[in-house]
Amino acid sequence: MSVGFLDVLLAVLSLIVLVVPGYLLVKGKLINQSAGEVCSSIVLYGCQPALVFMGFQKAEYNSQIGLNMIIVALLGVLMHFIMFGVMQLCTIKASKTAKLNVIKYASIFSNCGFMGLPFLQLLFSGDTTALGNVMIYAAVIVAIFNILNWTLGVYTVSGDKKSISFRKIILNPTIIAVILGFICFMIFKKPLVDLLPEGKFADNLVEKLMQSVNFIGDMVTPLSMTVIGIRLAYINLTRLFTEKAVYVVAFFKLIVMSLLTTLVVAFLPIDVHIKYVLFFLFSMPCATSSAMFAIKFGSDGDTATLSVLFCTVSCILTIPLMFLLFSTIVVI
Repeated sequence: MSVGFLDVLLAVLSLIVLVVPGYLLVKGKLINQSAGEVCSSIVLYGCQPALVFMGFQKAEYNSQIGLNMIIVALLGVLMHFIMFGVMQLCTIKASKTAKLNVIKYASIFSNCGFMGLPFLQLLFSGDTTALGNVMIYAAVIVAIFNILNWTLGVYTVSGDKKSISFRKIILNPTIIAVILGFICFMIFKKPLVDLLPEGKFADNLVEKLMQSVNFIGDMVTPLSMTVIGIRLAYINLTRLFTEKAVYVVAFFKLIVMSLLTTLVVAFLPIDVHIKYVLFFLFSMPCATSSAMFAIKFGSDGDTATLSVLFCTVSCILTIPLMFLLFSTIVVI
């Protein structure tokens, strides 16, 4: 499937429109901030794992897809460490403060789960085959994100290696979903709904169960964007655009990381879907966990929250514009 500038622009705008209901519900005093926390937990611990698992149910296994998954995992790790190195170099002479730790973390880690997965679903919805491949590779990136988030990410935002929790990695619902999805994918080599004879009770049962899991996964898109709308309603918009730190984060996260990803994948002889997945997921705004980690580890929660929201608003322009550059450099 060939992706054009207008396709990308419309996908971004479609997501941003979903921010409006959450914002209006808060302003109309119909819900409060706690609703955002509940929705966020539902997405993180229920909907996102379901979406990731179903990503493995949209294509049949072959050796090339297996090899591509390894390539995606390696490139996913590489991009995180390249950006970590860039931020270390750029801040080497800066005073080590809580705000600096937040800036570095927010510049490295993308909102690949809450916003990236829904974006890819919208962008590739017209091509079932392409969507199947894209969601499998995206699931791998989300798994890499979660592993590095609780190791490199925790160290970056806290500045303390002792804060790293391997238990959080092992018990993370998304990681468990990736493992289960990968095992089913490798053992059965085809979607579960295609395993049993058509028309039998067992086949109907599996089909309905997979439908239910799919419905749960599809909730990621509206709920995750509703959460952003709720958070945006509680932010002083004047402060959102006058805080200098958010411009620094936006520059590194939305422009530098996007450009670095483009340069890394530009001339590699890899599947086009891998290039799309890497570019779009690493061009997403900073991770929503920026604020959660900043508060949890006693860092600068205000700067983290403002950075997440400012980058989310700014990506309306940066993702389509950086894609123009990507499509010019990268041969598809």
